[in-house]
Amino acid sequence: MRIAIHDRKNSYSTRWIAYCQEHHIDYKAVNAYDSDIISQVKDCDIFLWHYHQGSAADMNFAKQLLFSLEQTGKIVYPDFETGWHFDDKLGQKYLFEANGIKAAEAFAFYDEQSALEWAKTTSWPKVFKLRGGASSYNVELVRSYKEAKKYIRQAFNQGFPAYDKRRRMRRTLKHFFCGKASLREALGAMSVLFRHLPTDLLPDHKGYIYFQEFIPTENYDYRIETCGDKAIAMVRYARKGDFRASGGHNDHFEHELIEPDVIQFAFDVAKKLKMQSAALDIVRNKETGELFIVEVSYCYGVDADEYDHGYWTSDGQWHDEPFDGQDWIIEEVINEYQTKTKIWKQKFV
Repeated sequence: MRIAIHDRKNSYSTRWIAYCQEHHIDYKAVNAYDSDIISQVKDCDIFLWHYHQGSAADMNFAKQLLFSLEQTGKIVYPDFETGWHFDDKLGQKYLFEANGIKAAEAFAFYDEQSALEWAKTTSWPKVFKLRGGASSYNVELVRSYKEAKKYIRQAFNQGFPAYDKRRRMRRTLKHFFCGKASLREALGAMSVLFRHLPTDLLPDHKGYIYFQEFIPTENYDYRIETCGDKAIAMVRYARKGDFRASGGHNDHFEHELIEPDVIQFAFDVAKKLKMQSAALDIVRNKETGELFIVEVSYCYGVDADEYDHGYWTSDGQWHDEPFDGQDWIIEEVINEYQTKTKIWKQKFV
């Protein structure tokens, strides 16, 4: 078995390479951007790439490269079922609906007139989102038809930037003056106006509009990050006066805060979607007690601090012991390779 790993700073690759060295696993660090990458990995059985939605270069071809290699019989991470819907809320709308997954109801329109007609008759508020974006960027609460009309007009005319620096600055400054953001956050938001970012190359969003049903909560959501039969779980509290928990950095890992049905719900969704790993944003309707998935990602944070808080297993048990969530991923992929090889041997040898 030989593993190819795209080596990128501040990604899973650092830990994956160290894991291979520690366990004496044959590997090679590669650069997925090389034009001859296909020939470089011909002698490898597994290809791993932790690509990022904020990189226009990554998003240009990461999925295409991974899925092409998967078609040749290689084990890849993320594979097609894990990654095709990454950073694509439109794709996830249809994915959840087709699989009968309990999700916050989503509404998508691809022409201005249909969107305006719907907006006149639906109830408000609704949550406006662009199909891409993380940490609550490109997410706004729309409270009326009048507000919705502005978003709809913009969606089918000039469109929206993938990462709006000015909107981020205004929002962060507003939070700062209300005591909801630190001086460091405010200065950081202002500084990006004068810096070139990888997100600057991402295309504008236009030609569609996406809204999601607003689900009343107790001002927090759940973030459950699964891989195989293990999961990291946290409660994320929103800032005061803000409905968005993602990106608020007010995360609590105390296992007493996580109800058993949340863990079961997360594992059920990840299993149904056949994902190698999954980071699920889940909310509970405070009026009915029902759980809904809001969105899903193939990857989760690389901050090792959260690994100090113990983990859950799919049988609902809490394990108060150290772990590394990045190790889980490479172990899951290696197990997938070994299972596939065993089946092949049984069939042909």
